Amino acid sequence: MALATACVTLVCSAAWAAAFDPHGIDWEGLSQFVDIAEHEVGRGRVVSTATLDVGQLEATDAVFIVHPTRAIDAEELSAFMRAGGRVVVLDDYGSGDGFLRQFGIRRVPLPVHPAEMLRGNPALAIAEPAAEHPVVRSVTRVVTNHATGLEHSGLSPVLVVRGSEEPDVLLALAGSVGHGRLLAVGDASVVINAMLRFPGNRALAAGLVRYATEDAPTARHGGKIYLLTNDFDTTGTFGHVSPAVSAAAALRRALAGGVEELRQNGAPPPVLYLAAAATGLGVVVWTALRGARMHKPLEPRFVRAVPVAAQGGVAGHAAVLAAPGGSRVLAMLELKSALEEQLAVRLGLDRAPAREQIVAKVRAAGLLAEDDADALASLLAKFARVEQPAAAARGEARSSLRDREVNAAAGEVSRLLAAVDAARRGTVVKP
Repeated sequence: MALATACVTLVCSAAWAAAFDPHGIDWEGLSQFVDIAEHEVGRGRVVSTATLDVGQLEATDAVFIVHPTRAIDAEELSAFMRAGGRVVVLDDYGSGDGFLRQFGIRRVPLPVHPAEMLRGNPALAIAEPAAEHPVVRSVTRVVTNHATGLEHSGLSPVLVVRGSEEPDVLLALAGSVGHGRLLAVGDASVVINAMLRFPGNRALAAGLVRYATEDAPTARHGGKIYLLTNDFDTTGTFGHVSPAVSAAAALRRALAGGVEELRQNGAPPPVLYLAAAATGLGVVVWTALRGARMHKPLEPRFVRAVPVAAQGGVAGHAAVLAAPGGSRVLAMLELKSALEEQLAVRLGLDRAPAREQIVAKVRAAGLLAEDDADALASLLAKFARVEQPAAAARGEARSSLRDREVNAAAGEVSRLLAAVDAARRGTVVKP
């Protein structure tokens, strides 16, 4: 009795293996696909493995990836394809989307109401060749099983699911990567044992194998097919590289695997607990540091004193001219303008004339003694030299003027205007 039970257990475990098991003979196994591949290329050239050593790959080989559940090493497989290798990815809801995104391929939903479906079930949509392509040369219709669509505007369409009063969506597409090829199918179940009873699916399975091995028979003679499913591992680096590069590749692969594990399954409880504890401790420390900090009170801006230079008007203009960093040239020009305007007013003129004319008119009107008239001419000449654009451009006036000169000129302006006013009133002022 015990022997019979053990035999039944062994038979059931062999017959009902995990989904997408290359050796599984149940409805969701891949044993019939392996038989098709061995019939096409030879029994010794189909290798199903749970660990792919990329360093053992040759440019004549092909890699089939069916429903991956961990991150795929896109960098190493890209190097493999650039050298001439071929990669075929059959995936709908596994981790293959991360790999496909590296090549600009993204998943999209299939039509909600396919134009053709098996038994009226939209989940069993019928796909048909989208264009002339070696993979679908002998294919008419392919039955899908809860598939997803693929989208990329620059790659060759291979299979399409037509929509009923909605846009068509591609199921499979292919493109070049260096000297090699990449072909993606949005349905991992399309080649399982139960689906291969449909003639179109069997023709597609054979077309995929031929596309990966026989498109250039001379160049690809003797290459192997590596079949990877579910939770497979990747080791090594493609080509002849240094140990340091191999170590870097292993580290990159480990990090990518960790990220994919977090994306699919989330962090384990101990990690979440430690992260929560660290976050809480950080909040407590931050609160303690910020709460104990003394802050200097600030007056509201509307009660603060406004600097004179920012007030505008005569006072603000004077403050700007008198500021330590202000231009003394501007101060001298302000004195010149004020002197000329005041003399024009006293002479009854609409505007100040030229320097020589204003001195002559002052002399003619007898508003200044001869010495003061000479002083006026000398002061206006000095103002003119300061005003010369060439001098200002060279910085001569700016560098030579000092505060005492500006103060002296201001005093001289006040004295001359007072002398003019005294002459108009008929009085004598102190020199």
